[in-house]
Amino acid sequence: MINYFIKFDDLCLSTVRLFTYDESGAKQVKKYSVIEANEALLPGNNLYIMIPSALFGFKVTRNEIGLKNDILKANIFSESEDGLISNVSDLKFFFQPSLNLAAWINYNTYNSIAEPFNEYEGDVYFYPEHFLLPEGINSIYVGEQNFICSFKDFTGFSGSNDSLEDYLQILVSAGIDLKALQALGESEPVLLNKFQDLNFKKIQFSDFHISFINTLKFNNVNFFKRKISFHYIKQKLKFNFFEFWALNISALIFLIAPLVISYNLNSSVNTYKQSTVKIFEQLNPNFKRLVNARAQIDDLTRNIPQQNNISKQDFGVLNYLDAFKDDSIQRIAINLKEQEINIRLEGLPPLKLNLLKQILKSEELNFIESDLIEKDEGFFGNLLVQYET
Repeated sequence: MINYFIKFDDLCLSTVRLFTYDESGAKQVKKYSVIEANEALLPGNNLYIMIPSALFGFKVTRNEIGLKNDILKANIFSESEDGLISNVSDLKFFFQPSLNLAAWINYNTYNSIAEPFNEYEGDVYFYPEHFLLPEGINSIYVGEQNFICSFKDFTGFSGSNDSLEDYLQILVSAGIDLKALQALGESEPVLLNKFQDLNFKKIQFSDFHISFINTLKFNNVNFFKRKISFHYIKQKLKFNFFEFWALNISALIFLIAPLVISYNLNSSVNTYKQSTVKIFEQLNPNFKRLVNARAQIDDLTRNIPQQNNISKQDFGVLNYLDAFKDDSIQRIAINLKEQEINIRLEGLPPLKLNLLKQILKSEELNFIESDLIEKDEGFFGNLLVQYET
């Protein structure tokens, strides 16, 4: 696992120094632009971006009444408005409950830092750079060109060495005891000779990074808010080309399937309603609108006279029809109400007619032949067969 630290050279944020620490602790430092630094990162590693503390505003608050989100933000800004140099709407707000610390930074400044690293395939952390300095004491680190100041309450500041003397004077005016201020640096700056009360300790800047990694310092705090994108998800899940498109197609199916099912159900319901309306229109030409199908059916059938029940014998007479199968039989009509079978004959031979009577003589049937005419050795006309239930 590689740990990267990015340090900005100035408040313009134009150039950075990229510190690289491999698993053995070996260090490499290179100077880049922000874009070049992003391109130099290997995926799957930790990236710590230390933003100049001078770009932040800070306020210590315990938030004992538990204010949330915009309400807490408005409350903090109303208490700090004298120290604000930007419109509140231009500021991105953070609250770190574990530190009892509220912080804010200009939106455009924050986005200019965050956007190049938003799709980095690895863990990204943003911190004010004074978070690197030791906890629990007031301390100041003086580098070649810049200084960083950190306080016990996790507030801090940073700036150019040209303004260091003025800043120390401000601390004295604010009642800060310079004797209790731990001065740190790779070499003791000449400027500090004017402030003999400062307790100086020599330290390498990279030692702050190593300590930060080993102690998991502020591991529950992160000022970076990643914007989720398909590209980042694809990288994070390590899908290949075919897996990625299979996932997209599956997701599309899951999204479309409910719409298709809903459309089919609505279509079926509409078809059913249309069919029902057609039936009602056939029953009642004056029918206008379907409201309550069951109630409207009852209303339509209320005055229909009751019909005689059809007995099982009525249905049993259908079995007789098998005995009438012949090419000379043109039509068979059954009247269940009158209990009659009307058979249209076209040249039925007398022998077949007698045979038919013999087959059905065991049944309670009455053959009426008054409408039959015999000619050309066959019977023509209607043969009426009556049966009893």
